[in-house]
Parts: sequence; C-alpha cells; structure tokens
Amino acid sequence: MFGFWRLWLLATVLAIGWALLCFALPHDRRYLRRALAIVRWSAGLLVVVSCFWLIFRLLR
Repeated sequence: MFGFWRLWLLATVLAIGWALLCFALPHDRRYLRRALAIVRWSAGLLVVVSCFWLIFRLLR
C-alpha cells in the first residue's frame, strides 16, 4: 500500500511542478488551473483510496 502512496506522491509532485514551471515561463493562467485540477483530483483519489483501505482494515 505504501508503494502506491509513494508513486502517487511522486506523480503528483512532478505534475504540479510541471504545471507551475509552465506558468512561470509564459505567465499563462491555464497552467495554474491545471495545477489546481491536479490537486483536486489527487485529493479526491486520496480520500477514496483511504476510505476503501480503512473499510478493508476494519473488516479484517
């Protein structure tokens, strides 16, 4: 399970870093919206997976 979290964290950090770097170069606000969307989706994924993991742990 922790391997998944490490992979998720690495992918999220790289995606947010890419979006912020792309914003810093031409100052295009579309990249800030992409970074916000990445944060929202990754937080949603974190909540869903954590809920399933917690339910599984409680039932076991």
